[in-house]
Order: sequence, then C-alpha cells, then structure tokens
Amino acid sequence: MSMLEEVEKLMLSAGVSLNYRIINLGGNVLYVEGLKSVIALAENEMFFQLKSATLKVYGTNLKIKYLDKSSCSIAGLINKVETM
Repeated sequence: MSMLEEVEKLMLSAGVSLNYRIINLGGNVLYVEGLKSVIALAENEMFFQLKSATLKVYGTNLKIKYLDKSSCSIAGLINKVETM
C-alpha cells in the first residue's frame, strides 16, 4: 500500500472525506488529485477548480508537466499554495 493510500485509510477511519490531494515535493513539484478544471495558467500563477475548493499556485517558471481529467503535476519554483 502506498503512503497516500495509507493516509487516506487513516482519514476515512476518522470520518474525514478526502475530496482532493495536494503534495508539494520540495517546493519544486506539486502533485494534485481531485482536479475538475483549469481556471488560469501563467508562468507565475496557476488557478484550478478542485472538487470542493479552488487551488491557487504561485511561483516562478511554473509549467504543467502532466495533466489528465482529474490530476496534474506542476514544476517550477513553488512559493505559495492556497486552497479556498
């Protein structure tokens, strides 16, 4: 079982539902699951609609490295990540 699956199992056993996952790997790669749509893309900021929130990513030289209908990865210098 992967670390993410283990965390999800623990959260579900505590009665907490995970509608999305965001993993920041060293401030250089951001992995997102639970993506519904892309709102805006720019070199220094990206906005996404998640299943139950809006994700805002701020940084330098941001690039989408992977994108499918429900997940993406972003590379670059990630300075700030917000969910609203």
